Formats: sequence, C-alpha cells, structure tokens
Amino acid sequence: MSAQSYRPVVPIAPHDAVPQAITALSFDPTSDTLWSGANSGNVTAYYTPQGIRGVSFPVGGGLAANKVIADETQVRAQGVAGEGIGAWSKGGVNRWYYRPSASVTTFSSTLSSSRTVAVSTSTPEIVLLNSITGSVLRQASVPSTIRHLHFTHSYLLSGDSDGYLRCHDHRTGLRREGGAENTVKAHASEIQGLQSSGNHVYTIGWGLRQSRPVPDPLVKIYDLRSMRPLSPLPFPSGPAFINLLPMRSSSLVVTSNQGLVNIVDTSNPTSANEFYQLDTPAFISSAAVSPTGAYMAFGDSDGVIHIMTAANDDMPFNGYEGQPVEWADPPEPLPEIDWTDSTPLNSVGLPHYNTLLLSSWASQLESVKVSTAPMKIPLSVLSTIKTNDGIAYAPLPRELKGRRNMIAVAAPKDQGRFRSGKQSDASRQVEFVGVNDSPDEPPPRYRKVEIEYSRFGVEDFDFAFFNKTEFSGLETHILNSYTNSLLQVLHYCLPIRKVAKSHITTRCPSEHCLLCELGFVSRMLEDAKGTNCQSSNFCKTVGVLAQSVNAIELIDYGVDLAEMNYARMIQMFHRFLLDHLAVEEESYSDNPPLLPPDPSFPQYTATSPPITQLLGMFSRNTSICTYCKVMREKEQVTFVIDLIYSRKGMAGPESDLASIYKLRIFDSSRFVATPDLPPILAVNANVYSDEIFEYWLDTRKQRFLTPFVELYVQAGESEEPSFVTYNLRAMIIQVLNKDRRSHLVAIVKVPEAEHREDLLSPWFVFNDFSVQNISEEEALSFPGKWKVPAILYLERGDCQGQFDYSGLSDTIDPSILSQDTSISVHRDASLIKHEPLGPKELPCHESLVSIDAEFVLMQQEETEYRSDGTKKVLRPARLSLARVSVLRGDGKKIGVPFIDDHIHTSEIISLEDGDLEPHTSPYTLTPLKVVYKKLRLLVDSGCTFIGHGLSKDFRIINIYVPPERVIDTVDLYFLRERQRRLSLRFLSWFVLHENIQTDTHDSIEDARSALMLYTAYEDFEAQGILDEKLDELYREGRKHNWKPPPPLRTESASPPVPPPSQAASQPNALPIMRSSMTPAPFVPSGFQGGAFAGFQQSRSSSRSHWRSG
Repeated sequence: MSAQSYRPVVPIAPHDAVPQAITALSFDPTSDTLWSGANSGNVTAYYTPQGIRGVSFPVGGGLAANKVIADETQVRAQGVAGEGIGAWSKGGVNRWYYRPSASVTTFSSTLSSSRTVAVSTSTPEIVLLNSITGSVLRQASVPSTIRHLHFTHSYLLSGDSDGYLRCHDHRTGLRREGGAENTVKAHASEIQGLQSSGNHVYTIGWGLRQSRPVPDPLVKIYDLRSMRPLSPLPFPSGPAFINLLPMRSSSLVVTSNQGLVNIVDTSNPTSANEFYQLDTPAFISSAAVSPTGAYMAFGDSDGVIHIMTAANDDMPFNGYEGQPVEWADPPEPLPEIDWTDSTPLNSVGLPHYNTLLLSSWASQLESVKVSTAPMKIPLSVLSTIKTNDGIAYAPLPRELKGRRNMIAVAAPKDQGRFRSGKQSDASRQVEFVGVNDSPDEPPPRYRKVEIEYSRFGVEDFDFAFFNKTEFSGLETHILNSYTNSLLQVLHYCLPIRKVAKSHITTRCPSEHCLLCELGFVSRMLEDAKGTNCQSSNFCKTVGVLAQSVNAIELIDYGVDLAEMNYARMIQMFHRFLLDHLAVEEESYSDNPPLLPPDPSFPQYTATSPPITQLLGMFSRNTSICTYCKVMREKEQVTFVIDLIYSRKGMAGPESDLASIYKLRIFDSSRFVATPDLPPILAVNANVYSDEIFEYWLDTRKQRFLTPFVELYVQAGESEEPSFVTYNLRAMIIQVLNKDRRSHLVAIVKVPEAEHREDLLSPWFVFNDFSVQNISEEEALSFPGKWKVPAILYLERGDCQGQFDYSGLSDTIDPSILSQDTSISVHRDASLIKHEPLGPKELPCHESLVSIDAEFVLMQQEETEYRSDGTKKVLRPARLSLARVSVLRGDGKKIGVPFIDDHIHTSEIISLEDGDLEPHTSPYTLTPLKVVYKKLRLLVDSGCTFIGHGLSKDFRIINIYVPPERVIDTVDLYFLRERQRRLSLRFLSWFVLHENIQTDTHDSIEDARSALMLYTAYEDFEAQGILDEKLDELYREGRKHNWKPPPPLRTESASPPVPPPSQAASQPNALPIMRSSMTPAPFVPSGFQGGAFAGFQQSRSSSRSHWRSG
C-alpha cells in the first residue's frame, strides 16, 4: 500500500450503561474483527468498521484486561489481576487457561515456527507455553519483573521494570546467567513499549527527573545483532504507545496519551513526518494497527474506540475477505412446562454451578443433635401480659434489658480429640467428606495431621482415633520427623528389617549409628502393634550426623514454610541414609550371605555387608578417550537409582515405567548383568517439573504406576536376554495441601497384611500417626497434582522367600548388664550408687525391676495465648534422657540399683557443671545407645517394670513395653470416679510416711519409692483394706490440696552413705532419725532388714538436679 494520509471515521461508541476504559486492542489477522479489552475485565469483538458488537468473555481476576492478541485460530488475553493467561476461540469458548502460583505480568505473540508463547510472572520468571494446549514447556528465572515480551525472527526480547532490554535465546532454554544473551540499559525506569522490525528494536519508557518518573521523550533504537544503540527518535509529547506500520516496514506509529499520533520513517527521520491529533478530550489508553496498515485504532478512557483509515470505505479490517465472523451461540429457549399437581420439580432444571450443592451434604456431616424446646417465657413477663385481638404483649422487664432475642453461646472448643473428653459416638471414622472437597485437593486421609495438646499433655491425645489398625504410626512435632515416612518404608521391607534388628545385637562401636537406631525403631514398631510410637532418637542422630558432614539441607528446623520441598529433601536424605547404612556395617568381618548360591541371584564377596547384599547394584562403567580411543573400566556400587525421563515428543525410548527404569540402569556407559541386579531396588522418582509429572498422572486408558515391572535385561555379555520382575513394595509421596504447604506420606504394601480377606488390600497409608487401609487401585493411582511421587521401593520377585537369615544374630549379649559401661574419665567412686548384676542375677521372664528416668529440657514449649485468656500448646517442650535408674525388684538384694547411668549426648551443651561430659562428669556416664540396649534386653527378657508415670518415660526413651508387663503406681492408687491421679511425692508421704523430692529429684529414690508402693499395695490387698486406704488417701489429698504438708521439724543429718553392696549386707543399719511427731514409716513386706535400712541411710545423699520423668 502506498503512503497515504489517514482520515478519521465514525468512532465505535461504548455499548455499556457505564462506559469502561478501553485498555487493550488487537486486529484479527484473518477476519473483519477488532478485539478490545475493557477496564471491566471483558474482551469484546467488534465486527466491520461500523462496530457491530459480537462475542464477549471475561479474562479472569475481576480487573482490567491488560493485553489481547488475536492470531489465525484463537484469541489470547490476560488481565491486570495476573490470575493467569488463557486462549479462547473466535466464538468465545475457552480452550485452555494457565494459572501459575505467581501473578502473570505479560505475554508475547506466538512464535509461528514452533507454536510457542512466552509468559512472564512476578516471581520473576519466564514460562514458555505450548500455544495450542497451554502446557508448560520450560521455565527460567530472570533478574527483574518483565513488562513486555516480544518474539523476533531469532530471539525473545523482554522489557523489564528496571529499564533493561534483554535478549533471550529460547532455543537453549534460557540457561545463561540471568537468562539473557545480551543486556542493555534502555531507559532510566520501566520500559513502556517494545517493537522490532528486521534487525532493529524500538523501545519507549520512563525516565527520571528530580528522582520522579516522567515519560522519556525519546524512542530508543538498537541493532539486534550487537545491541548497539542507534540514533533515537525525538517525541517531545512523551510516547505512550509504539506500533509498526505494515507495508511500510521502516515506519513507526508513535502515540501520546493526549492523542497526538506521529508516523515517522525510521530509516530517514529527517523526511516529512505525518502528524494527526485525535478529536477526544479523554485519555488515550490503548492503540493498535491493522495487519495491512489500512486502519489504526485508539481506545480512550471514556470507552470510545477511535478509528483512522487510509483505505476505501468498504475495505475490511484485515484487508481481504477472510474467514467468516463467528457469532456467539444464542441461548437455547427455555422449555415450556405444562404445570400440574404431578409435575416433578426436577423438570425446572438448575443453573450452572461449580461447587457442591447443599443437597449433596454428606451423611458423615449430619448432626445427631435434635433441636431443643423453645425457652419458657419469664414469670415477670407473664404477670404483666395483655391481649388484644389474639396478640399478647407486655412491657420488657428491667432485668431483661439488653438480653432480648439473645442466647448464651458456649465458647468454641479445640477440635483436637482427647481421651479425657471422648464423644459418645465411638464409631466415628477419620474419613469424612466436607462440602468444599474437590478432586484437585487431597482426600482427608492424606491431609496433614497435627497433634493437639490439652492441659493433661500429649498423653491425653486420642491417637487411636486416627489409627484403628494393628500397625503403628509415628508421632510428629519432633525435629527431623519428616523422616517418618522413610522409616515406615524400611521397616516393612522385611530383609532390611531383619538386618537392622540383627545389627542392634552386635557390639557396634559407633555412638551415632543410623543402622542401630533403625533397628531400635523397628523393634518398637513390631512390639507396639498399633500404638503410636516416637522416633526422636533416630531423628536426633540424623541431625548430629548431618551437621558433622555439613549437610545442613537435611535438617528440618521445624519451620513450616510453603516453599519447603519435602520431596527433594527426603530424596537427598534417602541417598545419605543408605550410604551411611552400608558404611556402618563395613566394620564387621562376619557378613553371612543372605541368598543361597544360585547363578541367577546376586553373588557377593565374603566381605560384602548385608545392606550391600540387599540394596547394592554392582556395575561396570566404561569410558573411552575421544582422541586415543583408550577404554577404561571401573566397578562401582550404587544404592539409589535416580530416574531420568525422556522429553515428551522426542524420538527415544517408550514412556512406560519399565523403559524409564531400564534407561537409568542400563545406560550407554554402564553394563549391569542380571545377577548384579539387587534384591531390593531403591528409586528416587525425581519429579521436579510439570512436564515430568505428566508421566505419572492417570489417564482414561491406563495408570503409569503398576504393581510390578518387568525389566528385559542382558544376563551376560554373550548370553540371551532375560526378564527380571520387580514387585512394588512401598513408595513415599509428597502431598500438596490447599495452602501449598507439603508433607510426606508413605504408602506401603504391608507383608503381614497379605492374603488377609478382612482387609481391602495389603496396602496402607502411613500419614505419620494416622494409618488407614486402602485399595490397591487407590495406592497406585495419581489422580491429581496433589500427589507427587518421591521414593519407590521394589523387591525382586525371584528372591522373595529365598532369603536365609540363620547367619544373623538375634539376641543381645546379656553380659552387658554385668559390665561397667562408664566412659567418665574422672568418676567419683563415692557417687557410684549401683551394683551391676552378677552372672546368676541376669533377668528372666519372672523378674521384677523398678525404673525411673530423669530428663533435661532441650527446648521450651511453644504456647499461643488467646485474647480470651486461654492458651494453646503449639509444640511441646523437647526433653532428652539424662539419667535412668533400674533397681532389683525381687531377690535378696531387692531395692538395690543395678543400672544408674547418666546419659552422654553431644546435643546437651547448656549444663554448667559438665555432669554429662566424659572429661568432667563425676557420675557413671554412658552413651545413650548402650543404655537403650540395656533397657531393650530387659524388655526382651520378659521383665515386669514397676514405676510411677512410666508411659511418658517409655515414650520419650523410644521403647515400647507391653501394658501387661508394666505396673504403674499412678494407676494402682487411682479411683476412676475421682478423676484425679496422684503424684509420687504425695503417695510416698501418705502411704510410706516419707518426704521425697524435698530438694531435687533422684531417680534411685523415686524408683525405690515406687517399688515400696507396689509392695504396700499388695499388702493392702492381702489384708483386705485397699478400698479403705484409697478412700482415706483421697480425703487426705483434698484436705492438703494434693501436696504433702511441710515437715514440723527438719530432719537431722544422716550418717555417711555406704555403697549399695555394704548397705545390703548390714542387717542392723540404723534408719534415719525422725521427729517424735512424725509417724513411723510403713515398711512393706520384703523390705525388712538391710536393703531397706540401706535405702533409709541413702536418703540424705546427694541427689541429681535434673527434672524427673
């Protein structure tokens, strides 16, 4: 088209009752249509220069439309609200909508060669989308927020809020630093417009004057090949919009907000320019040029679209007779209904809805509470009531003023389920349906569960409500408790469980051993049989070892952040754990083979530890020099396989799970024979992008994850290929909640649950302390993006049932109870209060022992105080075992301690006296793992434990003792109807007439008092006076406010304390002197003689300053 002057035509007036500013304009390249975006957030089509209104649709977000671009097949638009970017057909039907987590700032035109559209977000980052489907192709971070994006013939240009013009190569994935190939500072402040023609780039933007932004009066020009600046174009009015003029490739249309339009030839800017002034008093808010350059459109703040043309009156917007205009489908007429008494209501129909209707109220949400009767009318009202025409009325009494039509409402209660306030409906389940549930949100059984705390502590929390199975869960609110899911997976892999349990019976020299802690957790989970457990010792060891190697990314400090990626964290810890497990077993020379000699099974050397036999994959890596062609081979052992995915749409292997396994295991540089494939395959899923996650999502035809996978592998370099079958045993998934916070859940095929007909399947969900049985179909499905795979464990099919565990030890050496295990360098002999067991005193199934533990406070509890004065415990205080004392409960030396160990741990650093440091402690100092082994041996020997409040002690120690082998004095002296449990101090004062814990706690003193209380209980029962004593006990407790009264006179000094062995051999040892007003102590049967006398003399000995359990 030759250069012609433009003339205005009749503008397109607004059609809305309240005019909305036109914020975006775009001419359709294939039809006679002008697309406009309004301040209301709607995109509207105007057909022909006469402005016939067509389809209209919202862009989302409720704010103005920011940008509209029409191409051959669809219209793309984005709003100022930044909710997302979508594509619509020419008829207004949405085709796709991309909604990122951050706000969308702008998008580009389509790169015709690859059908790619670039989108920028406020993160800031660039996202490349498929313009046909809206799927994400690539993502890359950028230095600053982008305001304009534009594709040239070879590059992607971005105009940023910091005034920089950046040139990106989208073909390389924007991998350079900052994502840019070239960068130039175009304007002092934000770039306002961006266009390109050939090798030239044009920009307009904001400058600074006296530190205030003003429109830059220059149109900047740069050479795209080198980003070299060329002579700028002056525009004193301040450019607001720039557009290229088609058919005149070197011409540029520059428009100001005041309506001044300048068409300038950039190749010859000194030639005569064209100037036009729009006839409008309003502010110009958008501009566009038609594909042929015959029309220019300008939108103003009054909702008017001004059109200027250089063509004939009958020329369409696109310059030729293109595609026919798509009109919006007219609404279907409402059906006529002949209304009768029998016409069903559902014939009326319902409007479109996208949330659940109230009529879909789940049966689990129905309340069983019936409405109460109406309140009675007060007598003061009835006495003055008057009636007129059937209506009764009365004056409002003074005492009811301010309370009319009001009813007292109870304060809202915590939603936690506590055993102290159990509801009568015990059949309620964890699984319930809410009215806001949707397929895009995790089901209730997968959502994050939290422990809530009542005034009775964590022991009052009803864990049984969340777990009605015989398989135990693990508690949260512990540092590094994100490892709970991996612990469950390893526990239910039977060969790993056997090896870990065997390891705790060996003489492991390491103080911090993850394999030992794994064995302790496995024993605890086995014994608990559905009771909740705590893995604090394992989690603490993880923190110590991670800090020792500076792997701080593995430590969870308890800060629940939305950006915390637990899938990546657990996969890093997975590799860290298996490497440590293999190293920790290498110190033993006796490593029995776990599989029989068979050519098809993995064969290992005699020095291969059991963990390597189970998880290690031996391979030969081959490397060839590209110059001299020298080949080198190196053997290595791999414990974890990281999956690698081929890019969709590219030529390569199939996209099924078996091919992905094979692609990673048998790559071009590594040879793995069939016998070298491990019995257990540990896999990191490595799902870190939406493109990879599409592999795992369920489709209508099939699921990606299957219960077993067959690997078609080479048995040897010269042998025939063969199949190796792996069965899925367990997996760890990351669950994304509605607030984008994540947590980890284990889905396990429990071996003990296989072949059971009373279950849905052997698959269980272990969501920390919540455990539920699910179907296999649910376990293997990935219905939405809330379920992200992290770790998979597979067991080799031909190895199942072939393992030989006879070479593994299964019992702890009982002589550990007879050894002195102290590591204290400067131990004070006068402070040794225990006497180890002799060879003939080793515990058996009938043995009685009395136990008490003391703990140190490692971290204060986190408490939330509410406006009504109440408080809620968010996270309990963190305690660590500091001392444990175990006494003989029967025999000649009854009451004499045989364990009195102070615990050495590197985590405790705040004690001033150094009582838990090997070089300064005067006490018997023992590593925590050795103490745990002693207690583990007592439990395995079948001992019965006597103590006071033992459930909390055992929980913190991380050991489970069956209830039938625990005698707790807090339960012996308890009347359920009184609903109050009594302290050890008060019971000792009333029953034994002893004042204990007067200054500090002493675990030996507490354990011996509990033992004497138990013996006294048996005496009361034998005499038939137990009920009488309990009633008297509670009467005295109420009288003294449940605390022992202070003694009338201070007890006299005690003689020196003999060692326990001497005390036990002194039958005539004198008891402590007492006030004449203090009653003589009650001495239970079995305590007459030397042992009790020795206890009396040791009363005044030094006591530990730690807090008792």
